[in-house]
Amino acid sequence: MTIKSVSMLCLLALLAVPGAGAAEKSCRDDIGEAPARLLVRQCIQVSPATRPPCNASNACEMIRDEIKRGCGFLMGEPDVPAFCKVRPESPEVFTGVLLGGGGLDDLSLSVQKPDGQKISAYCDGHCGDWFQETGESDVVTLKKSLRNRKVAIRVAKERNKDRIAGPGPGDILLFIKDIQLVR
Repeated sequence: MTIKSVSMLCLLALLAVPGAGAAEKSCRDDIGEAPARLLVRQCIQVSPATRPPCNASNACEMIRDEIKRGCGFLMGEPDVPAFCKVRPESPEVFTGVLLGGGGLDDLSLSVQKPDGQKISAYCDGHCGDWFQETGESDVVTLKKSLRNRKVAIRVAKERNKDRIAGPGPGDILLFIKDIQLVR
């Protein structure tokens, strides 16, 4: 067999392997700039690595694995970040447009995803100073200046644990874990 025929066989073998030579999609390309930035920020916060894989150019799975690993090291510590208290693969991270929000005792926001799906989730202290009083007793609504603004948001389904009045402590509700305005 000649060197040329061996080279040709190696090339054919490489091409026959599914996904061979294909670069893994970056997290930024997979879920978008702003949601990837949220994952990277969380990763940097908990990663013990000196050269952490907390980079939006890496695959989201790699970043999530590092978050899971870093959170594992912190469990039992008094100042564990809130995102470590839920499984890193369970929250959904996406961008969307703020439609509205507010409430009486328990604040929530409604966000429309790019595919048109509308999501409503409870703030549970993660929405910041985004609300204004309506003048009707203690009712507040989303500030008008924030309506139709683009956000990067991370939500997770969790047991209520008496955080929200009305539903039982074991009821599964959608909670905002992190949210930020994006351009």
